[in-house]
Amino acid sequence: MTSTHFKVIVVGGGPVGLTAAHALWRAGIDFVLLESRPSIVIDAGSNLVLLPMGLRLLGQLGLLEALNTVSSPLGRIQRTDHVGCDIGDANFFVHYKENHGIAPRVISRLDLTQVLYTTLPSEVQSCLLPDKRVATITTTPNFTTVNCTDGTTHTGSIIIGADGAHSLVRRQMRALALQSGSPPDEVNPEQPFLTTYQAIWVRFPTPANLTPGDARETHGVGAAVQLFAGEETSVIGVYERLASPTTARLRFGAAEEEAFIARRGNLPISAGLTIGDAYAARVQAGMVSLEEGVAAHWSWDSRVVLVGDAAHKFTPSTGAGCNNGMVDVAVLVNQLRRCTEAGLGAPSKALVAEALAAYQEGRYAEVVKGCQGAGQATATATWKNAVFKFVDLHILANHRVQKMFMGRAAPAIARTPVLEFIEGVPMAGGKVAWAENGVQTRAVKAG
Repeated sequence: MTSTHFKVIVVGGGPVGLTAAHALWRAGIDFVLLESRPSIVIDAGSNLVLLPMGLRLLGQLGLLEALNTVSSPLGRIQRTDHVGCDIGDANFFVHYKENHGIAPRVISRLDLTQVLYTTLPSEVQSCLLPDKRVATITTTPNFTTVNCTDGTTHTGSIIIGADGAHSLVRRQMRALALQSGSPPDEVNPEQPFLTTYQAIWVRFPTPANLTPGDARETHGVGAAVQLFAGEETSVIGVYERLASPTTARLRFGAAEEEAFIARRGNLPISAGLTIGDAYAARVQAGMVSLEEGVAAHWSWDSRVVLVGDAAHKFTPSTGAGCNNGMVDVAVLVNQLRRCTEAGLGAPSKALVAEALAAYQEGRYAEVVKGCQGAGQATATATWKNAVFKFVDLHILANHRVQKMFMGRAAPAIARTPVLEFIEGVPMAGGKVAWAENGVQTRAVKAG
């Protein structure tokens, strides 16, 4: 590498990292992606919800047709309490489609990563390297290097950490900041997120009484369940409030899973189906902690920058985490493309630093709001106290309130950033016009 060449190292090959690969390729920015797992596409993890803001960005990349074949649209959510009593439907997904012309879709992590990977040209796929786990990050005045545990090194101008809530890149960024003598208020804490809930997710064959796109929720004191039905398999997530919040990383094994099911297995999912039934029929399952929070610092010294869960972690209740990570990528790549086009050769550190600062400034308030909203949704569904229970049963169950809530949120959703250098795919049919470059245009009437 020469000092006149700008190259990005993406760490993490999940949905956000693969979105970065698409965006950087389309922006004409040289990159390599390092993934710690043995394969870029791997059958692991729960389902994800693609919201209109994420689908719009994926539509820019020409992926909607492929995604539609492996995902299901979501509509009404049927809600019950812990003893199976109806507590009122939620129409938030319905209002998403009314307002923005596209319904949220549920997709497995496997299918999403497969679409993101296989739609890249073969020469771009060759830049995605599996089995590359970060050991350390080192920097020089002009470059930054990722040293992997297999002994290989990869040198570039900047590292994008898209490696999740327990980000190795974020930890290395902290170490570099401390080594450089950065003031304490400019360094992230070792554990920037707080865990208030733990969860188990279970994938199981879709039963006969569910159809693809069905959504169910079970609410009550201390625990809540979400179910999304797919063509062949369905996934439930069961969220349980901890006795006390912790910043420590929680790890779980088979014993913890079985104890969880023993405590919560009797909770109903739908008519005649409990969590225990789903777990007994499981194809896959896993137990995780649900970290929450927004890191104060998303970049360091114009050499390292964080996106997605590495920078901010939401509870899954609103389905917004992955979508916000994709939007992070759009804003960041827009900034990088601007500064790489500002002159000949690689941009100066000062110019890159300005781009990274603008990226965080453009995203920070929105992700703080999104993180708070997700946490409040989880607290409401688990009836954290009498006020949250009342809100869940008597306010959020009101369809007029749901419509008003989504109507108020719609203008901000419509202004969600996209890639500036790719012509957007028209999203006709919604009541609220999508914004182009931050300016909303006339709404297109539904046909």
